[in-house]
Amino acid sequence: MSSRGTNDGGLIGKPLRRREDIRFVQGKGRYVDDVQLPGTAWCAFVRSPHAHARIRSVATGAASRLPGVLLVLTAADWDKAGHGELTVVHPMPFGDGRPMNCSPRPAFARDVVHHVGDIVAAVIGETRFAAEDGAEAVAIEYEPLPAVTTTREAVAPDAPLVHPEFGNNLVFEIERGSRDKAEAALAGAAKVVELSLKNSRLSANPMEPRAYLCDYDAANDRYTLYATSQQPHYLRRWLSIYTLHIPEHKIRVISPDVGGGFGVKGFFATEVSTVVWASQILRRPVKWTSTRTETFLSDAQARDHDTIARMGFADDGRIVAMQVDTLAALGGYLSNFAPSIPGNSYPQTVTGLYRTPNLHLRVRGVYTNTVPIDAYRGSGRPEATWNNERLLERGARELGIDVVEMRKRNLIGPADFPYPAPGGRVYDSGDPPALLQKLLELADYLKLRQEQAALRKQGVLMGIGLAAFIDKAGTGPSGNLAKRGGLHGGWECAVVRVHSDGKATIFSGSHSHGQGHEITFCQIAADRLGLPIDDIQLVEGDTDRIPFGNGTWGARSLSVGGTAIYRAADKVIVKATRFAAHMMECAPDDIEYRDGMFRVRGTDRQVTFAHVADVAYHGAALPADGSLDPGLEITEFYDPPDTNDPQAMHLAVVLVDPDTGTVKLRDMYAADDCGVVVNPMIVEGQVHGGLAQGIGQALREHIVYEAGSGQLLTASFMDYGMPRAHDMPSFHTTFIETPAPSNPLGVKGGSESGTIGAPAAIGNAVIDALWHLGVRDITLPITSETVWRAMREAHGRKGSSR
Repeated sequence: MSSRGTNDGGLIGKPLRRREDIRFVQGKGRYVDDVQLPGTAWCAFVRSPHAHARIRSVATGAASRLPGVLLVLTAADWDKAGHGELTVVHPMPFGDGRPMNCSPRPAFARDVVHHVGDIVAAVIGETRFAAEDGAEAVAIEYEPLPAVTTTREAVAPDAPLVHPEFGNNLVFEIERGSRDKAEAALAGAAKVVELSLKNSRLSANPMEPRAYLCDYDAANDRYTLYATSQQPHYLRRWLSIYTLHIPEHKIRVISPDVGGGFGVKGFFATEVSTVVWASQILRRPVKWTSTRTETFLSDAQARDHDTIARMGFADDGRIVAMQVDTLAALGGYLSNFAPSIPGNSYPQTVTGLYRTPNLHLRVRGVYTNTVPIDAYRGSGRPEATWNNERLLERGARELGIDVVEMRKRNLIGPADFPYPAPGGRVYDSGDPPALLQKLLELADYLKLRQEQAALRKQGVLMGIGLAAFIDKAGTGPSGNLAKRGGLHGGWECAVVRVHSDGKATIFSGSHSHGQGHEITFCQIAADRLGLPIDDIQLVEGDTDRIPFGNGTWGARSLSVGGTAIYRAADKVIVKATRFAAHMMECAPDDIEYRDGMFRVRGTDRQVTFAHVADVAYHGAALPADGSLDPGLEITEFYDPPDTNDPQAMHLAVVLVDPDTGTVKLRDMYAADDCGVVVNPMIVEGQVHGGLAQGIGQALREHIVYEAGSGQLLTASFMDYGMPRAHDMPSFHTTFIETPAPSNPLGVKGGSESGTIGAPAAIGNAVIDALWHLGVRDITLPITSETVWRAMREAHGRKGSSR
């Protein structure tokens, strides 16, 4: 076949509207909590009020006797049933090869609880109220134990031990680069800056809380689980292999509309196994929907790094070395992917887009008596960018070099790609200088500096801050993941099924929870099949309808799942061409396909795609020699050769109130390189959403535990500062395209960059506004109190130096 089908000049790059928005706006979305099954019982969980305590006794008798209570379950019941243990699917060994100190999240705490919210028992009732009343009636006697709640405290010599069997609170310790070379370069540097940098702990808080509904069919010994999951096939596998030991073919997982995930709906949640188990015991549907407070107590949290870092510069501003010592809190237990975030994603992006010839990085994962950490939008990269960008700007200011010029002197150039970064990743493609220039033009940087100078004369504190960064998206080959101990694949599946009327259904192993797959994936399929996009529909999120897929996480859906669709559609056309050649009695190489029509080159003989599909399914007109099987359906499993490396640069403009310290984010500019853009409207929306979350971390969000007791002080929206609409500035976005070499679409991940650069850009902007007042550092979140105290301390230092 010498030419391919196209549709209306090609659909790649067109800003087509999302299909699902109509039903969402009309309130017709179907989420797990909307699923109503006859006879559904409700589950409620009994959670520890202590961060660290020994369980002396659990008395369930009073709860069991309450009206409407059907069942009470504890760790003893779990063990008696012979159930297994949740697992860590991406471990991180010590640098010397020793296995990490691994204590996965249990379905029920045994003997000791390790964070406030740790599950001790479950109660199933006829109604939600009956279950909750039963949960309150479970009597548990605790012996409180000392708790460790802050990251640096975890490695103190006298720190309470979260898991005494390990002898310390370390999960793992790794090093990257050369300590000797980095320290020698720092010793010879013209300027060395050092900062103590903390990346605050966050809660993802998707709009839809997690929910599970399981219906056990005793007659057929089959389980149907409705789940808020980004990875329905892996959820089924984890239930089967690790906890309940139910054969996979007996479990159907349906993940319907999901109201936001951000990673938090990708890990193996503690509650889901109990819901499935209770349904099997009671022979009826059982449901659990998290309350908002439970999301704070149970959903995996994010970030929480404590870092001491140094960066050395030559007198012309070139970076000569970087040394980073990071403590990464992982909570009271290990969640599924948790160790890989500081152990893998963080090191690979720690030097960002700069030429950093010498790096020494030490990362220690630590246990604390807090809710476990796991993936959250950007995981590992916001932490790396905060460190890298704060150090670079500090160096620029102390050397008296403009922060833009400083970046120009250090950026990786387009000819440097593929670029072997010192953290262990080879960046695939990019043009950082062009990206910077695009950002400066978008923001009109010189005009902003002029405005800043004019406003400062009026006593107005305006700041301009930049952040440049590398992302790491997609998944690499499954063999590489396995070599690092990963218990999951990097591939994705797609089925392109052409029906007998010439229309098509795409089945994808990815899953959308806001990313707009319904339009983007169909754009790819329509483009490759040469069909009208309205003739194609997408199916996701049902393990009975779709071959095994790895789901959505790590900004992988388009580069991996989209490529599987691309390849499957191409194979459909190859087979359809053979059908058409048989129908028109010519060789397949004589056929050209365009606009839904197969033509014999140089003649007026032609057949429509729909006619070919009809013949393929009719069967009577197939070749007698059996050289063509009936049907027009292809299943594709695509294992990518590499991940991809999106890049972006952010510029923030802030106004700081000199009396109160209040920070107003006036403007936010973002220039992204996420490879070939399939749907500009979708990608722009992803950038906007990511920026909103990055702004939330910068200015408001912070999970706080009380020192000593470990009580969660931010367990509601009254205390946890979610960003509001009035916190959002005007967004200005632009893009460049350097295609990714690892996939035929040339796409890179575009969903996470907003969260990565915004905190650093805003932090740098606040420092820029206050530098002349003596403020040299700022911590996250940058609240009015934080800024007010920084200004007050700077004023005190100035006064004492007179």
